[in-house]
Amino acid sequence: MVEDQPFCSKCGNKIDGTGMAQGSYQQVVYRREKSEGVAAVLSLLWTGLGQIYVGRIGRGLGLMVLAFVISFLAFFLFPFGVIIMVIYWVWNIFDAYKLAQLYNGHLRSTGNSPW
Repeated sequence: MVEDQPFCSKCGNKIDGTGMAQGSYQQVVYRREKSEGVAAVLSLLWTGLGQIYVGRIGRGLGLMVLAFVISFLAFFLFPFGVIIMVIYWVWNIFDAYKLAQLYNGHLRSTGNSPW
């Protein structure tokens, strides 16, 4: 940058008497949307993993612990426990899918993640 230039060659702002560029700088951060399909598949593979992918880490870890407890109880309550475990697993996949939709909707409307 040459001192007698009226504008900064890097940012294009007007240079004041001190040789520093005037103007406000704005940092733009782009956030990527979360894929509903990826969230669902991750939760299909491992309960709670889709929630972690979407950014709800505490929820995902809690679902993992609850899945372990339900699996343990399913062993003792054989036919009924297995049905509960399958229902919980399917709900977990649906929940991850809906959280990704919620995340994307909020991101599109505000530009920020909802959590």
